[in-house]
Amino acid sequence: MKKEDLFNKKALQTITSTFVLAALVITIINNSNLDSYIKLFIIPAIFLIISYIFLINKFSLPTNKKSYYFLIPIFLILLSYLIIEIDFSNIFLNIIIIPILSSIFFLKLVNPKYKLSRFLEHFSYLFPYKLLENIKYINIVFKGKNEEKNKSILNIFIGCVIGIPIALIILSLLSSADMYFNAFIGKISNLLFSFINFNNIKVNVVVFVITFIIMFSPFINILHYRNSEIDNHKIKKIDVSIASTILWIINSVFVLFLISEISKITFNFLQLPIEYTYSEYAREGFFQLLGVTIINILIIIYFNYYTNTVKENKNIKNLILALILFSIILTFNSYYRMFLYIGAYKFTILRLQVILFLMMELISFLLIGKSIISKIKHDEAFIFMIIIISTYILNLYLCSEPVIKLINSII
Repeated sequence: MKKEDLFNKKALQTITSTFVLAALVITIINNSNLDSYIKLFIIPAIFLIISYIFLINKFSLPTNKKSYYFLIPIFLILLSYLIIEIDFSNIFLNIIIIPILSSIFFLKLVNPKYKLSRFLEHFSYLFPYKLLENIKYINIVFKGKNEEKNKSILNIFIGCVIGIPIALIILSLLSSADMYFNAFIGKISNLLFSFINFNNIKVNVVVFVITFIIMFSPFINILHYRNSEIDNHKIKKIDVSIASTILWIINSVFVLFLISEISKITFNFLQLPIEYTYSEYAREGFFQLLGVTIINILIIIYFNYYTNTVKENKNIKNLILALILFSIILTFNSYYRMFLYIGAYKFTILRLQVILFLMMELISFLLIGKSIISKIKHDEAFIFMIIIISTYILNLYLCSEPVIKLINSII
């Protein structure tokens, strides 16, 4: 179906009615006694995904079938709360990661030219880009013989969509600020809505409107985006002398640190008057080392993927490879410290999460090193995403109290 055909009256009627129905069901479910995270996030996310897939197939849009594999991690993450006990930090991360993964899924599904390496630039194309502006497409739904009358109805509808939530917020604030006014409004609501809970009406209207807009507007953006051309990100030119100086300085610091570590864990050939126990060595500076490896990977990614110096200059290439090698050594150092600590105090959720994070870092460093030495055939951004998402899913399902107790009972 051509792009312009998707913005005719019939198509937009289908789109609007689908999201009105979905928003209505979500609003009804919101009044249930279900867990807040389930009714406010999991169920709406599932309805949005199903609605979008239904409409994409309904309009017979050309799709990249391989993109449906993204649904596996999406639903593994969504359902993790129902399958295993997860803590608040993982719930918070789920709320961030699911919209990101869903955006990648739908962008890649409808546009075969979509590139994961441009994700940060394209993420806003779906949300919140033109969040309220896209409501204008509802106007086409009302076009017909009585176009002027329908347009007036639409304008009233848009006015209600914007005005009612604002009025309800103001009303709530004024009611909280003035007890007499609160009693007055309460009396009016009792007279007008004696058979309905007025407070629920306010909440339900707000939930319905917000849900409809969040579902409708990004889908319109998907329809616009599906034929967009995707250009490659711009490669920046950086002076070789500047790059070389930066990398020599950073690598020199790691050489000094490596000499210090070798002395510390062997015969103290530097003859420094500092003694360590295993637990002190394991504890000391562990999270600082994690921070250093994160800085390293950002530097390496910048030079390797956003500048032309690694490909064009052998000296820079060797310096980056040296930095990768130092980073791998640091990662193993962190592993060693953590396992010493675990040997003394056993596993906790945080310690297992750190082990998984270090594993992800190590694989990432090896992957980047491989890409510099000999080009990788597959999309590197896609491979990185698989590594990150796989690590996160392992974190969700392994880093829980029952699993930690099982591991501690074995070791």
